[in-house]
Amino acid sequence: MLAEWKKIESGQLAPVYLIIGTEDYIINESKKRILAAGLSEEEQSFNYAHFDLEETPIELVMEEAETLPFFGERRIVLASNPVFLTTEKTKSKIEHHTDKFARYLESPAEYTIFIIVARVEKLDERKKLTKQLKKVATIIEAKKPDEKEFLNWLKKAAEQSGYRMEQHAVDRLYELTSGNLTAAMNELDKLLLYKFEEKEIGREDVERLVVRSLEQNIFLLLDKMIAMDISGALRIYYDLLKQKEEPIKIIALIASQFRLLNQIKILERQGYSSQQIASKLKVHPFRVKIATKQARNFSAEDLQAALLRLAEIDLELKTGYGNREQKLEWFLFELEDRRKASLQH
Repeated sequence: MLAEWKKIESGQLAPVYLIIGTEDYIINESKKRILAAGLSEEEQSFNYAHFDLEETPIELVMEEAETLPFFGERRIVLASNPVFLTTEKTKSKIEHHTDKFARYLESPAEYTIFIIVARVEKLDERKKLTKQLKKVATIIEAKKPDEKEFLNWLKKAAEQSGYRMEQHAVDRLYELTSGNLTAAMNELDKLLLYKFEEKEIGREDVERLVVRSLEQNIFLLLDKMIAMDISGALRIYYDLLKQKEEPIKIIALIASQFRLLNQIKILERQGYSSQQIASKLKVHPFRVKIATKQARNFSAEDLQAALLRLAEIDLELKTGYGNREQKLEWFLFELEDRRKASLQH
């Protein structure tokens, strides 16, 4: 867990926090912990204010931060989306006069905890205000963990709740949530409740309880296709149809995965590593790791042919040509025939 969380839980609260990054779980947990440590539930009704800086000028937010607490000793003021600290463009027409914010940072109010949440990878370091904020604020980095950090995070979370979690269970939870920390922690909560008496979580518990996302089912469907298990791929497809998933959406996701396989094959030939490919394509490293294994089972010609056929199917679905549900079935049979022919040659 984050070192700053331990300080917050022990009551060591800072006057100014900067929460920066794109990992929603860390952002939301940080806000929740600061709020719980800073104000009682009763006080939160009077002394907590949240502003979106795409809708409210920063100078009005600072007036709130400088207002004395009502029936209490402390206020918490949270401001999100500080576009004036980033290089990102916004459609917001709000103008921010930041002088008051700069003055506040020189001498933060003793009775206020001011939190600024920036859901971006980084702020514009060229700006004087950014440098001033980073010098004054306690920074909580809400960056997406890599695979090793992710697995450690899950295991420690289970241990801190008094549970033992098998490594195979941790690995499988990571796979089934596609490296999404928020989803993984939500599923872990379900597992903790399910195994409340035994206090031990195994792989079979994860398989039984964790809901597979549509994307995860597409990964499994492709794995079946690669293994020439067309009947297994069709079972997954029929299950998705029973869950009311639209054929056009399933085809679009399969096409997206085939495009990724094609891009990976091209970049690998150019000498890029998996980490470099993930960065270049702006794709989660976990997805690249799985897709790299899948790509090795297709020739460049097979991938090009599959992408062309998927584009044709997409057009047929959008124009109402033929039976919608049978499109993927025929694609699977065609792909199987093509791959068998490739292997014979």
